[in-house]
Amino acid sequence: MDFIKMLHEDHDLSDLLCDVCDVEILSEFEPPQDEGGHLTYNISGKTFAKTGSGSEYILLEDGSIGFWGSEGECGRIADHLKEFFEFMVNCPYWLDYLDEDEYQDRDGLSEFAKEVFEEHVESAEDIDFDLPEAQQELAIRLGIEKKADAVDILMRFYHCTKREPRFISTYTENDGSMHSGTGSLFDR
Repeated sequence: MDFIKMLHEDHDLSDLLCDVCDVEILSEFEPPQDEGGHLTYNISGKTFAKTGSGSEYILLEDGSIGFWGSEGECGRIADHLKEFFEFMVNCPYWLDYLDEDEYQDRDGLSEFAKEVFEEHVESAEDIDFDLPEAQQELAIRLGIEKKADAVDILMRFYHCTKREPRFISTYTENDGSMHSGTGSLFDR
């Protein structure tokens, strides 16, 4: 299934993805952020989506999905596009799931994920947005299963962030000094 093509053709679906997950699919692929030529990556790719803050989702040359955050975070988040959309649909606002200690115990991770999601449901209710209903509609329209428990999806995400080679950004200062990330979003 070509999710990007589907989202390009269905603007209502694209808007729903943005409302539920803060993922805006770009009309065409773009080069990843380079901070005026100062920022480079160890794996080439092309940006296919952005967040409201300017962070980018990058389709890497190996077919996996990288993330570059507007605060300098960088790492791989999914092994392919289908896995990316499963992750987004089941774990909207996924940056709130980045507590590495929680990933050491599946039962604990399951409880943690439910707590994080409930916080988002409550926040959405404050603006009269039914997050679970919108999330379910998004899942159906994308042909993705909405899981009652996201622990398996979160574990795939966790292992993807740790696998080699990691997706790493390097910032080069005007004086030539360089600063590289770890390539793991858990090392923020």
